[in-house]
Amino acid sequence: MDNCSYDIDEDAPIHALPYEVMRDLSRILDGGDAWVELAAKMPDITVQDVDGCRQFSSTHRGSPSEYLLRIWASKGYSILSLYNLLAITRMVRCMRTMRHLIPESHHYLEEYILCADDSSLPTPSQSDAQYFKGQHASLASVRREDAQRQKLVSGYSSASQKSGGASTSSETASSGNMSDPILSALQNTLTVPYSDLQLATQNFSEDNILGRGGYGVVYVGEWKRTKIAVKRFMATGSKNAQVQRERLRQSLQELKTLAKFRHDNILPLYAFSLEGPEPCLVYQFMSNGSLEDRLSCRHGTPPLSWRQKREIAEGTARGLHFLHSIGSVPIIHGDVKSANILLDRHFEPKLGDFGLSRDGKVEADAEEKSPLIASHVKGTLAYLPPEFITNKILSTKLDVYSFGIVLMEICTGMRAFLDSRVPPSLGDYCINRRDSHMRNPGNPSLGWIEALMDKRTPSIKNQGVVVAWCEGIMLLGLNCAEKDRFLRPSFSQIVESLSKISFLAD
Repeated sequence: MDNCSYDIDEDAPIHALPYEVMRDLSRILDGGDAWVELAAKMPDITVQDVDGCRQFSSTHRGSPSEYLLRIWASKGYSILSLYNLLAITRMVRCMRTMRHLIPESHHYLEEYILCADDSSLPTPSQSDAQYFKGQHASLASVRREDAQRQKLVSGYSSASQKSGGASTSSETASSGNMSDPILSALQNTLTVPYSDLQLATQNFSEDNILGRGGYGVVYVGEWKRTKIAVKRFMATGSKNAQVQRERLRQSLQELKTLAKFRHDNILPLYAFSLEGPEPCLVYQFMSNGSLEDRLSCRHGTPPLSWRQKREIAEGTARGLHFLHSIGSVPIIHGDVKSANILLDRHFEPKLGDFGLSRDGKVEADAEEKSPLIASHVKGTLAYLPPEFITNKILSTKLDVYSFGIVLMEICTGMRAFLDSRVPPSLGDYCINRRDSHMRNPGNPSLGWIEALMDKRTPSIKNQGVVVAWCEGIMLLGLNCAEKDRFLRPSFSQIVESLSKISFLAD
């Protein structure tokens, strides 16, 4: 298709499509009766409309898909509506046929579909392109209409098979979009217009920035008279297509995970927006920031108490145990670190930043098949185990190793990595201090623990109890951070171990 210039508004009705575009769309959609699948997703298209298209095709030997598009146009739908609908049904060839008529801000939908060969990605669903007639349709209404449309597709597919016709389009990755896990997960998750988020964050003002990451910026804002955090996925300073796809992949992966899994220690997702130039996720605002910030007393905040540290360690472990055990296939967070453990106003920990999360296998005996090999996880180096750094081996034991480093941070108040420290890695530093202490038989048995304990944390009357708790935490942390992944405990064992040492008094 020659991408010549047309002076056409994307909000123009579908029947304003250039002849060449309508012709090419009809040829694609007529093949394999793909137009029937398209009709099944069209708001306001009835069984009678589809029967009329069939009758037009048999009586006038015309294109049923062109007739369908003209019917839909008569009901007030625009060129942009059609492009979004083609994204829902994963009809990439059709999207490319009319791409030159669509604003670039909507072209990300094609990138979304191009990522579909990654098995960890959700498939496109109606939640990603529901802006028909310029309105933001609710997922609930989409779901109500889908049952009737699915019957329409099933009924016609059955009839086509009896007559020897093709039942599905070669363009669709699957005919089972109705069982799409992300659509199911997002059923009770709000959508929010991008313009609302611009207003909430003062047009994503620099003054509203809470933090930055590899693929996004987090802003504080106010929406519906509620303080919120908005993660705006953006590949700063790069036009590289691979980077843009990774940005989109991470936003969708995080959206899928947070919408599907609800737990007291997982960051609550309020809403999402996919209509703007960048995908955005809206979260509950965590008024006490991250564990990393509180351990370093950032902005002059008071240090955490030992009780608060204990509760943060236990809550984080429960959240990770939930992810690893909730289904037949565990969810690997992939980026556990103190910066991604957020604290609400009661200092309850919430796991955040699920952009690197993956479905994965449970770590088991060495005789079993190799764990999943990952190529995209980019977690902070100090929190990553040797098997991942060297061979990109991804298993539940990656999260265990990372959590072990977090436990050491909680106990010592030290950063996970510090250039001026020898060795700079906190895990290696704690091992060296322990081994050095143990080499001298005259040293008190807990001397290395007391030397490493966070001196900023307020003492309590029975400080011996704190020392004993820190010993348990440090030993558990070192066990979690074993170089050999087969020696690391599971999160079921970690939660049990933490409960056994939870005798800390106020």
